[in-house]
Amino acid sequence: MSNDQLGQSILEVVVAATVGILVVAALVFATLFSLRDANFAKASAQATKLAQEGMEMVRTSRDRDGRIGNLTGTANCPVSGNPVCSWNGDASCSSIWSCQLYNSYGSGGNAYFRFNSSASVNLDYLTTRSDMPSSAEDLLNGKFKRVIILSDDSTSYATQKTITVIVQWSDTTGIHESRLITILRKL
Repeated sequence: MSNDQLGQSILEVVVAATVGILVVAALVFATLFSLRDANFAKASAQATKLAQEGMEMVRTSRDRDGRIGNLTGTANCPVSGNPVCSWNGDASCSSIWSCQLYNSYGSGGNAYFRFNSSASVNLDYLTTRSDMPSSAEDLLNGKFKRVIILSDDSTSYATQKTITVIVQWSDTTGIHESRLITILRKL
């Protein structure tokens, strides 16, 4: 074998190895991106399911006159010295329907709640803010956080409330959320 042929053989081996490495790297990256996308799709489906579950729990709470905790009166939420205690109220407390959330709990009327499965309270008022409260409901060992937002406007607050359920999770690409919105009317 001459020196020219030896150099040509080494060059062929180097080119073949480079092409092989590029093909393997492309397959590894494709696999990693596929796994990341599959994990995102799985988390997104779980979050949507948890949001739907939250929406049904709020609807059931309204239908069964569930308890509402920690919501005290303001100027636009006339509770006559008694806190709002349930969807329809009773002799000792006021109804959520008598409370105008829009002007009572911040601009836009976002009153954040979490679901509480204890026997005495179904929804606990958390705060008024523009982002996910730290006291949001932890789900699936802290992988997801869920809050329920009750809001209204100044004209229809006594007959309907807008319900938004947000389920949030984070992964290596950032924070994501699933958000469902519906309007509940007074029964």
